[in-house]
Amino acid sequence: MKIRNGLIILFSFLSIMSVKAQNATDALRYSILDVGGTARSVGSGGALGALGADFSVLSTNPAGLGWYRRSEFIFTPAVAATTIQSKLVNDANSRFSEDSRGAFNLSGFGIVIAGTPRGGDWQGVNFGIGLNRVANFNQQFLFRGDSKGSITDRFLELANSDFGLDDFESGLAYKGNAIYDIDDPQDGFYESDFELAPDALVSKQQRVVTKGSISELVLSLAGNYKERILIGATIGLPFVTFTENKTYTEVDNGTGANGNIPFFDDLEYEENLTTTGLGVNFKVGLVVRPHQAIRLGAAVHSPTAFKLEDSYNSSFTYNYTDGGVVNNGEPQLSPDGLFEYKLRTPWRYIGSAGVVVGKWGFLSGEVEYADYAKNRFRYDEFIEDEQEANDSVVNQLTNAMNIRFGGELAYDVFRFRGGYGLHYSPYLNDDTVNNSFSAGIGLRGQSFFVDFAYRRFMYKKTHLPYLTSQAPQQFVDNDVNSDQFLLTLGFKFN
Repeated sequence: MKIRNGLIILFSFLSIMSVKAQNATDALRYSILDVGGTARSVGSGGALGALGADFSVLSTNPAGLGWYRRSEFIFTPAVAATTIQSKLVNDANSRFSEDSRGAFNLSGFGIVIAGTPRGGDWQGVNFGIGLNRVANFNQQFLFRGDSKGSITDRFLELANSDFGLDDFESGLAYKGNAIYDIDDPQDGFYESDFELAPDALVSKQQRVVTKGSISELVLSLAGNYKERILIGATIGLPFVTFTENKTYTEVDNGTGANGNIPFFDDLEYEENLTTTGLGVNFKVGLVVRPHQAIRLGAAVHSPTAFKLEDSYNSSFTYNYTDGGVVNNGEPQLSPDGLFEYKLRTPWRYIGSAGVVVGKWGFLSGEVEYADYAKNRFRYDEFIEDEQEANDSVVNQLTNAMNIRFGGELAYDVFRFRGGYGLHYSPYLNDDTVNNSFSAGIGLRGQSFFVDFAYRRFMYKKTHLPYLTSQAPQQFVDNDVNSDQFLLTLGFKFN
């Protein structure tokens, strides 16, 4: 089922909320994780939870840390490139616009200290510390099209509601003459030029650019009991950086003295958001080896308790022609907004299994489950706003799974890897399943190794340029292809 089929109802009550309010999209941004880590992990589908002996498992199943026999240092630079094709659904003649963005990043680095207890049944107690990237926000897209409706419809809804003229949307539109109260005396009910031609087609365009990531500092400890049972734990400290710039424009391309919409020429509305924050979580894991070749794993991740801060501002410019006189409006600037809040993400459960095929390699699989409707915002002293944000989460999100498969073929010092993933939508009443493919190659020496991996993640998402409940809601379909290239350099010692 297409997610936009249900978005009109789900978002209708949100359409009068102020620009700073959090919603389900914000909750998902910080709770849907995609652990990068090492090229070995990515190349084999990210399904190493039961097999371990890889730094990435410190963020998935820390019990796998117990398989290390020697200490190790790893460093993984990466390049991520995202291409997005966007189309305004409301315009039947609209064509896809393509935009792309690439960025260099550090997918992971860290050190593992392998220790061997003297005597007893514990074969090893290992400690690891480092950084794994668990979310990447670098992308951009652009859509164009002609359709009925205008962003001023949203500004009118805000102005004519209990919110009135705020500092970031409707207030700027009023100062810029996009909405006005022409009654004498003024009755507090606002109008716009677009009400003079409600069926006119308006040319729309928006560019959205996002940057940032979540990188998790991990401190892990794991033990190996008789080569049969491994247990491990991780304290995770995720660091959030996210920036978003949205520039939305409308133009009257109609012919004649008044165009399609009397008075109106064009407008531009720009929004800027920066979010920073820190979280903490706890992970525990177990790996059991019932047979020489078989390994079974399980892990539980506690909710991440985030403390986040949003800083934001907006600007608005409106140009119009009245009586043959062109009025080029001055940009109306909002104040700089600042808002601190907390977010608790859901519990996460991971089950995994692996088969080691002698010295030839391995096959592995992993299932991850989380109920995203359990995300919860917390606002100090803003109880009603907090309830509205959490209602949006409950009404829009549900539980979802990620299923990952992978394998490795060993030939002499060379390693050849492949992987596949199924990613189920976390939105309620949306049965979309997205896919990812990966491949990799490695070279293993006695004290040095190097791995390379490539991964493509393909998914679809719906973008709403603005929210409205009384006017035509605009929908943009985005087809996303995200490519990732990783190179891991590793050194073994002692």
